[in-house]
Amino acid sequence: MSPKVLAALAAAAALTLTACTDAPPDEATATDTSATADCATLPASDVAIPEGWVGYLAEHPDAVGLVIDDGNGNVVAHRADDPQPLASAVKVVHLAAYAQAVADGTLDPAEQIPVAEWERWYLPDTDGGAHPAALERLGVTPEGTVALDDLVTAMIQESDNAAPDYLRDRLGDDALSAAAEQGGWDDFEPPTLLGNTLAFLAPQDTGADLWDSAQRYADDPGFRAEILGLLQQPDVLPDDPFGEMDRIQREDNAGTADQLAGIHRTIADGSFGSGTDIARGHLEWQPAPPGTDGLGFKGGNLPGILTEAMSLRLADGSVATAVILTSNMTEADYTAALGSFAHQGLMFAAMSEPEILDQIRCAV
Repeated sequence: MSPKVLAALAAAAALTLTACTDAPPDEATATDTSATADCATLPASDVAIPEGWVGYLAEHPDAVGLVIDDGNGNVVAHRADDPQPLASAVKVVHLAAYAQAVADGTLDPAEQIPVAEWERWYLPDTDGGAHPAALERLGVTPEGTVALDDLVTAMIQESDNAAPDYLRDRLGDDALSAAAEQGGWDDFEPPTLLGNTLAFLAPQDTGADLWDSAQRYADDPGFRAEILGLLQQPDVLPDDPFGEMDRIQREDNAGTADQLAGIHRTIADGSFGSGTDIARGHLEWQPAPPGTDGLGFKGGNLPGILTEAMSLRLADGSVATAVILTSNMTEADYTAALGSFAHQGLMFAAMSEPEILDQIRCAV
């Protein structure tokens, strides 16, 4: 794989709270934004620091969809009903469908899955190292087996891209759509992470139906070898990688901030129903911040696209949620944002500090 391709698709790596092994933003990070909601003096745009994201939102209103609810009746929404690229944030739906299937006995979380079956949906060197990192954390090899529930942890923690397509193939589209609907997300159309990548890197070999192309890659060794060979060629990236990825995502993997917030909220507050505890356990895989009962999150990133969804279960039983969907980022802003994950600090602060929420209201 060309280093150029690897750099462009490092975006598929997991969005965690700063990094996979780091704790959620502490109070100092979260409150780094100005405590005064002065609409006349918003911070300058700088995606490398939490307060700078307030300025970024103000300068790019047409490229952002967001909804933030502090759980106490204070809500800020901006383009919350406009479909936006979701990147890996969509994997919460695959998780929800898995959780329902486990709860009703359709799936056994302890079932041993050949890693080779998982890797049928894996396109090497296109996920920022997420899949190899997951194998290393789980202590498994391509020749071994993995518990189904561990495979799901890789989808959430490292943001492995093969896992959601494995689950889609196994559960079927109706199960994913039903899980989304249970979370308040009507008319959900399941995407394919593998198909999106094939369309980006090998459009001449990818059919109009991206799921058909993904299934062909998984089932046809000859086609798989053809794709892997193609990716060794120079200049495999499209001329406008940011624009092309945006187009593909809007066609196959789009949703609104409201839809994403809704499913996170139902999982956090328990109204999702069957499978709630299973889904919540996976989303809240990092320790809860002090004074709270749990912090769930799942985000994603692809060239020019940065997405994040959070839910915060507070000690008084209320639930705060925050979703920011950003697209059309310049290469410079995108690179700086990935180097800091500062948007997560702003989101966490906005769920817990009224002054920060008010400042975001000023910006949008």
